[in-house]
Amino acid sequence: MDDQLVPENFTIEFEPIGKRVFLSPDKTIMDASLLSGLDLITSCNGLGACASCKIQSISGSLSPLTTSEIAKLTEQEINEGIRLACQVKPLSNLRIYIPPSSLIHGQQLQIDGDHQALEFNPSIQAIDIKIPPFGPHDLYSDWERVKRTCLENNVVLSTIAFPVLQDLPNVLRENQWKVRVLYNQNRMINIVAPESPFYGIALDIGSTKIASYWVDLQTGAIIHQTGFMNPQISFGEDVVNRIAYANQSTEHQHQLQKVLIQSINQHIQETCSKFSIDKNQIVDMVVVGNSVIQHLFCGIPVRPLGEAPYTPVIKEALEIPATSLNLDIAPGADVFIPPLIAGYVGADHTAGLIATRFNEFRDTTCLIDVGTNTEISLIFQGQTYSCSCASGPAFEGAHIHDGMRAAPGAIDKITIEENQISFSTISQRKPVGICGSGILSGVAEMRKNNIIDRRGVFQKAHPLTKIQDGQKFIVIAEREEDHVKHSIRISRHDVNEIQLAKGAIRTGIEILCQEAGILPNQVQKFLIAGAFGNHLDLASAIEIGMFPEVSIERYSQIGNAAGVGSREMLLNKNLRKLSSAIIEDIQYIELTSQQSFKDTYINALSLEKNDHISQ
Repeated sequence: MDDQLVPENFTIEFEPIGKRVFLSPDKTIMDASLLSGLDLITSCNGLGACASCKIQSISGSLSPLTTSEIAKLTEQEINEGIRLACQVKPLSNLRIYIPPSSLIHGQQLQIDGDHQALEFNPSIQAIDIKIPPFGPHDLYSDWERVKRTCLENNVVLSTIAFPVLQDLPNVLRENQWKVRVLYNQNRMINIVAPESPFYGIALDIGSTKIASYWVDLQTGAIIHQTGFMNPQISFGEDVVNRIAYANQSTEHQHQLQKVLIQSINQHIQETCSKFSIDKNQIVDMVVVGNSVIQHLFCGIPVRPLGEAPYTPVIKEALEIPATSLNLDIAPGADVFIPPLIAGYVGADHTAGLIATRFNEFRDTTCLIDVGTNTEISLIFQGQTYSCSCASGPAFEGAHIHDGMRAAPGAIDKITIEENQISFSTISQRKPVGICGSGILSGVAEMRKNNIIDRRGVFQKAHPLTKIQDGQKFIVIAEREEDHVKHSIRISRHDVNEIQLAKGAIRTGIEILCQEAGILPNQVQKFLIAGAFGNHLDLASAIEIGMFPEVSIERYSQIGNAAGVGSREMLLNKNLRKLSSAIIEDIQYIELTSQQSFKDTYINALSLEKNDHISQ
């Protein structure tokens, strides 16, 4: 009966966790969450009294609203497909989005990374002024009075953000003409009570996760850093699927922007409440992301990125008024977005180059930011080469038989010794699936123990190889679903997904080295960045040929380089200028247009250690 799907069962897929379970129609979505090992909040034990288990239907049919749901949900929530997991049952296969507020434990998010010493020199400056008394015959305007008083303090203002102008008379009079002026160069971007603190936010928006950094712009102190999920994942696991969704209609494109902005605004509201910050005190923002995410965030059509030659609408750095994006921060604030390098090498990689001071390296160095779209840069003798690799979502647990994203209960490391399988799970919970680092280490262990050959083919004679319905696999662990034992396994299909992902990354490394006229074993430093890059086991990646077989001391896992770079551009305005300067000399390599691409990629699919791939 293992893995048998009876006809009356439905498939329930939970996002953004990436977990799938089978559920009979007489069970609730709350039951499905328990079967999948998800920690959904159930303060009232499923009575429908607390409304803490909110979910959102993405696709599929659900049972009608119950009286509890009608009583507990607002009309807007109902219109948006919000339901209570404890009340609703499936009528078909479903895709369900679980908001972070409904989960006890969230996903494992990579926020921090290695950072350099940095001079504090923010874009936003402050001056406290007191406008002197004036008589009935003094006909200067309010704006003129502010400019004249600032000039007396050696601050020259020439323009004012229009929303600030609208608030100017009230703020001046409410504070008896003693105020703090916040400005960026010669532009006034806010006016607040004297000595008021002011803040900036840096966001690294990934395809799956968003890293957020809050900075006190008076001192440079990081007052808060956290991560939350990108809700766009409900509309596609990777950027290719989101392009396809956005291209269906203008409404779909706007929807992808709207859900992202709403999630960011909710995060801002919650953080402001936690730290007693007024949203009008948030006067600067830096946002980085891949090219597709950047376009969707800005509301720019993504069609050109989905059609050959896959070019962006704009590559240059952008400064956008926060009000144009409906962001809930000071209305006079701007949002800075660094430049893109190419169609699929986005501002997040630019931020990574900033964080690592990549242009200053004298050693031959390779920066690899691993994700669903892996971006790679190589610097050799002062010249930087960059490319992007369609590594796909396998490292996020997608397209894997028992795959899931990095959340409590996910198997994150596998070891096989003397035909005995052992593993660890995130948060030491009972196993419910396998995340990216787990499947990578599992495939490496299978190769080391000759369970599979270099082609990924299972060896039938190996005692750990199982065969069911003609499919070969190994069993990593057992878990129960509805009192039925279910094996957590790695199948031939899973191995193939890892081959495709690792082959894409290795091909990018090889072709950049070919362009530079060197071999991968001549690279002196490998910097591995990104959430998955920080958690993967380097020895496993080398074992299957994802990375070149060189001394492991040459590798450094540097965490979220893009997030660090975004934060540093908030702390030092000169780095914003540098972001535009450093990309001018980068030579972008389109992998598929290279004559050696096909042969290199085919060879890179092989699961074997090597320091370079022979042509």
